[in-house]
Amino acid sequence: MNQNFTIEDLKYNKAIKKSFFEVLLEQVETFYLHCVNHSKLSIGTRGLLEKEQKEGIILVFGPYSYRKLDWDEDGIYCEMNFGKWENIYIPYECIFRVFDKAGHFMMQFLTMEIEYEKTEVEQRSKLNTSEELDSEQTNVIQIDFSKKNKKKKE
Repeated sequence: MNQNFTIEDLKYNKAIKKSFFEVLLEQVETFYLHCVNHSKLSIGTRGLLEKEQKEGIILVFGPYSYRKLDWDEDGIYCEMNFGKWENIYIPYECIFRVFDKAGHFMMQFLTMEIEYEKTEVEQRSKLNTSEELDSEQTNVIQIDFSKKNKKKKE
């Protein structure tokens, strides 16, 4: 998805999904989260299988499918059993669909990912480029070491 999302868009997306998740926990015994591949999605040591990396993974939230459930403003933490209990972290940004066992409801959401690190690096590189341009125009002393290397060669 090549859209330009802002931090405000991301916060709004997270808040909606968090609220919806809280209502589901109170009102529905079993529901499913379809999560797409995301840099912050963590499925313990198991990870995502090849097919899941392309199509996403469907996680079951029912009476016996999870334990140690907690969530915050950014995502959901719990343990789920994949043959053994695995630590799971689901960022709200990667939740694509939510539906119930009986098929009475289904919600589809927009998934998004803003790479904070890249954004910060891009901003730093833009600053460095503008600083370089500014330094050329100011009275900054620049030392030319190329002449020193030539003397050593002779």
